[in-house]
Amino acid sequence: GQASERMSKRVRDSAFEALVRQEVAYFDKRSVGSITTQLQDDTALVHSFSGEPLRTLFINIASLLTGLLVSFIYMWPFALLSIGVIPFMGFATEIEMKTFLGADEGDANRVSIEGLNSPGGILVETLLNIKTVASLNLEQGRYSDYCRSLAANEPPRVFAALKAGSTSGLSMLVQQYVNALQFWWGGYLLYHYPDNFDFKGFLISMFSLLFSLFGLGAAAMGTTDRGKAVKAASRIFSLLERKSAIDPLAEGGKTL
Repeated sequence: GQASERMSKRVRDSAFEALVRQEVAYFDKRSVGSITTQLQDDTALVHSFSGEPLRTLFINIASLLTGLLVSFIYMWPFALLSIGVIPFMGFATEIEMKTFLGADEGDANRVSIEGLNSPGGILVETLLNIKTVASLNLEQGRYSDYCRSLAANEPPRVFAALKAGSTSGLSMLVQQYVNALQFWWGGYLLYHYPDNFDFKGFLISMFSLLFSLFGLGAAAMGTTDRGKAVKAASRIFSLLERKSAIDPLAEGGKTL
């Protein structure tokens, strides 16, 4: 975490310095809103992806190993069956965690539109030039552009509702069928081997695996999309490597 925070600070400082070095024509082609939004979102994506893989890996390993160890101690045949259904339960609990704890829909559904077509770009440009907009009577036109940009960025509500309901139903279906299989296997073991296993050990073995899968789903829920992080890093490097036509911070040239 400390290393990723330091890297994020260096990325932000370097990106801001690269923006300051650009010529005036660079800002004429891009709105202030799109530049600030890109600087904020891209650095945040790179920062989250640089620290999340290790965090998720350690949480998943610790959660699974702890649950499997406790389950093997109390009822090892039940633990062997649970190993086979862990991938299905992990998928189902990840969806359940997203449903109950909530996912960050703002960043996931945000469509990055470069230039003046983004809602932030239209809003910032209009407010910065409100005198010109008012003098030319452009309020209605700017309002229409802003509404169209918001509609383009917002996902279809019906499709989003169907997707959420289908994934939540699939999660519950998988969990219930897996739970039924585990209860049947646990009852079979208790009925045929009463001297080796008891009901208390069965409950401890089952719930230790269940709570370890909850940790697995919670850890996987907050992972950043790798494709978005790679695109954000490419945009940052393209900005850092861009040579300014008129560099105000350059030390070369003639001195009067």
